[in-house]
Order: sequence, then structure tokens, then C-alpha cells
Amino acid sequence: MQSRWTKTVLLVAGVIGSLIGAPLLFIPKVFHGWSGIDLGGQVSLLSEVRAPGGALLACGLVIMAGAVWTRLTFTSLVVSTTLYLSYGVSRILSLVLDGEPAPELVAAMVAELVIGAICAALLLSAPSTASSEPRDGRFRRSAGRAS
Repeated sequence: MQSRWTKTVLLVAGVIGSLIGAPLLFIPKVFHGWSGIDLGGQVSLLSEVRAPGGALLACGLVIMAGAVWTRLTFTSLVVSTTLYLSYGVSRILSLVLDGEPAPELVAAMVAELVIGAICAALLLSAPSTASSEPRDGRFRRSAGRAS
């Protein structure tokens, strides 16, 4: 499952997530200022911006971990697919409901959809490692009934 291509995609996706999450968490006014968004001094709004920044940073680190440790590759592909496609699709919804945002945000939407689609393709092409019987044998299938 962990080809050089998969490692590269996870590394790039993780770095991007971390490089966006960190400034959202630590310097949100500056980060959003680059897109022409003025957060002002609204404490509640800053809290609402910092929270997803922390989540993006954490997801980016988990995604990068999957490029390094094989046992995290599947999890990292699930996280990266979910993260990037949810952001991209949410931006499409916003485009439809609210109108066109700044060009930087449209570019971000395109990048999120492309990265998410690549991660989804890798996830769907990964060989299944799931077993019907877990290693410790606590959950067993028995003629379609739980035992």
C-alpha cells in the first residue's frame, strides 16, 4: 500500500495541511489578511478561526505520519481524503449559496478538490487488509449473526 507515489502524496498533503493550519492557529489575522479578509479584534471570531487551524495542523501531522509509518498509511489516506474533499465541496456549496470569493480562495478550492481526489483514488486502489476476524478473536462472524 505504501508506494513511493503514496508516500509523496501523503507528505505533500500533510505539509500543505500543516502549513495552512499553523498560521490559522497562531497568526489568523495575518493569514486571512493575505486573502483580503479582515478579522478585526473580534475575540469570538478569532476563536472560530483558530479552532479549525488547530484541527488542520493536527490532521496535517497525522497525514505526514502515514508517509513515514506504514501502519498509519490507510488512516492517513482516510484523513486526507476526508479533509480535502470536505473543504473543497464545502467551498463549492459556498460558491453556489454566497457567490464567488477572492481568487485565492477559488484557487484553494481547486487545490483541495484535486488533492482530495488523488487521495481518494489512492485509498480506493489500496489493497484491502481488513480481515473478517480480528487478531484477538473478540468479534467473529457466525452465519451472519453476532456471537
